[in-house]
Amino acid sequence: MEHEGIHWLPFLVTALIIFIGVVGSIIPILPGCVIIWSGIVIYKIWVPGDISWKVVIITGALAALAQVLDFIAGYWGAKKFGGTTRGAVGAVLGGIIGPFVFSPFIGLVVGPVLGAIIGELTARRTIKESGKAGVGTLVGGIASFIIKIGISFFMTALFYYAMFT
Repeated sequence: MEHEGIHWLPFLVTALIIFIGVVGSIIPILPGCVIIWSGIVIYKIWVPGDISWKVVIITGALAALAQVLDFIAGYWGAKKFGGTTRGAVGAVLGGIIGPFVFSPFIGLVVGPVLGAIIGELTARRTIKESGKAGVGTLVGGIASFIIKIGISFFMTALFYYAMFT
């Protein structure tokens, strides 16, 4: 199944996995960057000589960074907008619990915001202060979303560049 140096079956399978990962980064229900990285790992195992381990390690580190961003972005946003540690922790917990309470997509957006607000209220903050922490969490989440899309496109470009050069 090889034509002009391309292993077509592994290439097509990997392209499909990467496509699903990119869609998962844009529609944040799936861990897009982790899916992209898994496609790269599968390709490396399937066709060992086409890409280097350096590419696998770099894209793996980027996928890990994207996952960490998901958890710290809400925390950072709540703190940046004047939230307390309780509000920031509430944002992280809301990000974990939200997708289970609401639908996955809604929960990923609403969960951290409500978590930050509830956390602030338990710290005896006013509704206005709690709302600011919630807005900060939303801003942090949007920033994380944009960065994750960038990471997913960079991982994809790096893989294809390494494969075709």
